[in-house]
Amino acid sequence: MIIVYFFCCLILAISYIVLIHFYVKGWLKTTHQNTNKIVQETLSLSVIVSVRNESKSIRRCIESIIAQQYPSRLMEVILVNDFSTDDTLDIIKEYSSAIRLINLSDLLPKDRENFANKKQAITEAIKQASHSLILCGDGDCFYGDLWVASMIQYYEKYHKKFVTGPIDFIDSNGIWQNFLHMDLIAMNGVTAGSIGQKKPVMASGANMLFEKEAFLQVNGYAGNEHIASGDDIFLMQKIFMKDKKAIGFVKNRNAMALTKGPQTISEFIHQRIRWTSKSGEMVDKQVWWVLLFNYFFYLTCFLNLLILPWLDWVYLGFGIMMLGLKILIDSLFFKNLLAFYSKPSLFKWILPLELLHIIYVSLMGVLAIFGQYTWKGRSLKK
Repeated sequence: MIIVYFFCCLILAISYIVLIHFYVKGWLKTTHQNTNKIVQETLSLSVIVSVRNESKSIRRCIESIIAQQYPSRLMEVILVNDFSTDDTLDIIKEYSSAIRLINLSDLLPKDRENFANKKQAITEAIKQASHSLILCGDGDCFYGDLWVASMIQYYEKYHKKFVTGPIDFIDSNGIWQNFLHMDLIAMNGVTAGSIGQKKPVMASGANMLFEKEAFLQVNGYAGNEHIASGDDIFLMQKIFMKDKKAIGFVKNRNAMALTKGPQTISEFIHQRIRWTSKSGEMVDKQVWWVLLFNYFFYLTCFLNLLILPWLDWVYLGFGIMMLGLKILIDSLFFKNLLAFYSKPSLFKWILPLELLHIIYVSLMGVLAIFGQYTWKGRSLKK
């Protein structure tokens, strides 16, 4: 029985290597882009940001958007206030000459105040948008002055109906922030790698551009309005299911969205429960199977390293074998990713962070099934 279990563990580990190698090849297929500052932009777009209780970050967000090196005559900025209870609305009003403001409280009944309304906010903004291209950002992010130009130039070159870009954290000091940073970089790598292989599994709502017509053709968020998050992945999957060549990733540091990582463990847990809780609702069931396999691999590593050795030390050997093979292929991936992010110094953290990652993924899968989470001051079920 032990021998059979060992070969099952070995097959899992080899399958994981094949999967990550698939993403590495996809990452390498994704062409690195440079932003041409000389090009005379001609495409118009609507930048949409849905916000709730972002008083600490919204000023920086707005100022980074209105400072874009892109003709203001071709760009409108729409902010949607989702029943904020702090000073967010007052701060937004300070920029009324540069942006358009939509208040969800003027459009939705009072009882919607305690619902997650981000998809509704984006939908309302798209209805009122003047332009055929939509670029979505987040209120807790800010952007370099070539963000819009970088996203638009990619669209002009490749004509993808849905485009997503990279995210980066602005703080990476200490083991906790380094763990968050490596985790985010890995997710960006999987996002770009899967898109490069035409098997997209992730996108970022903080940095996505899409055609208004493509949004309308798939009926927007119809069918998943009841799920709090997923304004990015669900829309991408619906467009992908209609056109397998429609998705692109902007591999350009000028296209990055910048934000702070979760500041506490509690905030991190609630964020990851929210992200994980949408997994069972994926339109593309291939993505669901990939996520299920990935979780099963992590859970097996966790059991072999921390639980089963209490029964028999031989399981620890199985766990070390799986962890070693995981680190081997992950190291190859991270070498490429950290070069793009210009953060090669983070590589020295890979061993402790791999161990932390196995624990956190294993526990998060359970919490996502049974747990609740808070988001922007709202208590929500999965």
